[in-house]
Amino acid sequence: MTLQTFLDFFGQYGYWFILAVCYCEYLNLPGFPAGVIMPALGILAGQSDLNLLFALVLSIVAGTLASLTIYAICRFGGAPLLHRLFGKSPKFSAFVDQCHARIRHGGNRALFVCRLIPVLRTIVSIPAGLLAVPVRDYTIWSAAGIACWNTALIAFGYFGGGLVIGWFG
Repeated sequence: MTLQTFLDFFGQYGYWFILAVCYCEYLNLPGFPAGVIMPALGILAGQSDLNLLFALVLSIVAGTLASLTIYAICRFGGAPLLHRLFGKSPKFSAFVDQCHARIRHGGNRALFVCRLIPVLRTIVSIPAGLLAVPVRDYTIWSAAGIACWNTALIAFGYFGGGLVIGWFG
């Protein structure tokens, strides 16, 4: 999918599409890379009548809700469900183990830091749910990390959008 295709969808469906796409991205669904989606949101806001701040807030809300969805599945479905889904993937297991170690060592701050590291940022919900991190702490620290990540990428698209469109458009 090209950048222009994303921009066309965003232009057609506006804020609802922002919610849906950001939710799917934070569920770590294939085909929804943050490196394309978030800057595209910024470009859209810069080249349309969509409000940048509102688009950013929606992306944070959607990211936080998707992260809470994964957290709840892991907290209440637990390790047996994960083993059934991903038990044969050593790469996935290594990432989950790395997140476990970071959360155990760094506590709530680790949730924030993991939200800023590619790959770990979408997987950190799994060990947080398995470790039963208090939902209030999880939500606050995750939302803070999601806000930083989304703001950086959306701002890149907003302020550098003309250059990106010029290169690829």
